[in-house]
Amino acid sequence: MKKTYTPRLSPRLEGIASLIPECDTLADIGCDHGYITIHALQGGMAKKAVACDIKEGPLERAKKNIEKAHLEEKAVTRLCPGLEGLKPGEADVIVIAGMGQRTIADILTQGEETAKAAKYLILQPQSEIPEMRGFLRENGYNIICNKMMREGDKYYFAMLASSTEKASDSRRGNFLTRLYEKKDIPEFDMYVHVLDDLFGLDLIYNDSEMGYYLRHVINEWETAIEKMSEAKKPDAQKIAELAAKKASANLALELNTLFCGIDKRLEALFDMDLLSKAGEDDGGTE
Repeated sequence: MKKTYTPRLSPRLEGIASLIPECDTLADIGCDHGYITIHALQGGMAKKAVACDIKEGPLERAKKNIEKAHLEEKAVTRLCPGLEGLKPGEADVIVIAGMGQRTIADILTQGEETAKAAKYLILQPQSEIPEMRGFLRENGYNIICNKMMREGDKYYFAMLASSTEKASDSRRGNFLTRLYEKKDIPEFDMYVHVLDDLFGLDLIYNDSEMGYYLRHVINEWETAIEKMSEAKKPDAQKIAELAAKKASANLALELNTLFCGIDKRLEALFDMDLLSKAGEDDGGTE
């Protein structure tokens, strides 16, 4: 009996894989080791797959791993940049992960016909997440859902998008309905696109882990504002832009707490921090 190779996915790749819907053909662009291709075929999410990469080395590794998994009859590898190796309609789900936002945006722009012929896109940019969401919205794609993953001390974000399918009402409608029930924010609609691009409405609404990320970026941005303000020639425009993002993050954190509650572990840590400060104020304990 042949031993089947099953790759172990990192938390980042697990998050990407969790977004893959059942499909006929999956295209994995920038496939690297081919782990997503193999996982999708072994898990029955895809019947066939096309693994593409611009570099020969990674593509050769993917090919060997596909052979180790005995999936040669279901998966093919192609050396090509972006979507150039795919025909429009050949893949109904396209994964593009592990690249910068600008690279992914270029791939979608240059291969627009192929990208929009697919039913779904699964994108995981390594940087400029809000810009990726904004690009999708401005270019006729709907974000069906967002996914946040944590690997060590780094946060990753992936999104399932479509040019033909609209996001369910739960992303926007339920969010706003519940919001107006809980909090009176005049003209809140004007903030919706900002919050959606920066953080993802569904993550604010559904993911309690989002609170950790929001606290993380608020602290980072606060430190950055302080450093920029102390510079010999402070850039007032950049400081104002970052302050606006920080204000949005504070609002998102407040809403996330409203919808998801306070994480008990975080609450315990907060209480311990208060006790520690109280001890310092009292001069400490013997």
